[in-house]
Amino acid sequence: MGTAVKIAIIGASGRLGGTIAREALARGHEVVAIGRDRAALAALEGARPVPADLDDADSVVNAVAGSDVIVSAVTDRTTADRSRIPATAALLLELAPRAGVRRVAFVGGGGSLYIAPGLRALDAPAFPERFRAEALAQAEALRILRDAGDHVEWTYLSPPPHYLLPGEKTGHYLVRAGDDAVVNADGESAITEGDFAAVLVDELEQNRYPRRRFTAAS
Repeated sequence: MGTAVKIAIIGASGRLGGTIAREALARGHEVVAIGRDRAALAALEGARPVPADLDDADSVVNAVAGSDVIVSAVTDRTTADRSRIPATAALLLELAPRAGVRRVAFVGGGGSLYIAPGLRALDAPAFPERFRAEALAQAEALRILRDAGDHVEWTYLSPPPHYLLPGEKTGHYLVRAGDDAVVNADGESAITEGDFAAVLVDELEQNRYPRRRFTAAS
């Protein structure tokens, strides 16, 4: 690792957001853990917990100000169409410049990755219906980011279409930019949450994929 990065993680009180926070802390980065669950934030030893609410724009600006990069690890279980996900993408494009933050890293979805020429995973007959709304919402978030100007340097990390699995970091994964799912030598596309967090923190350190989507699989 080179210079330490100050990382503001929105959604750090969630399982994946917390995993990302712990990976960043283990590498010596400064983490501002942002969310609504004060107890979960306080449990992230070494992070600076900052309660904030996406419905209160000023609280978010104050929480992320002074950071090098904002990470959005936001999920949505409150709306049927998961509309909070693309709304968060739009909000961060607006608020990051106000807070003086140039970079935004978005924890995205894998359903809009292509699994065959012209076929997105979410359009395949076998795609689970229970995940469709979130996949569509994540696809819309990506569109919003891609349509943005150059005032924010965003990046969007997609897990494999179906298999973001509980598990520790192995350190073995393939990473590639673009809209095609990554498949390993055995024809599988999966990754553990620990490896996914490591891939994201790699990007926060290296900034290899500005204004691009990228994905990874073990």
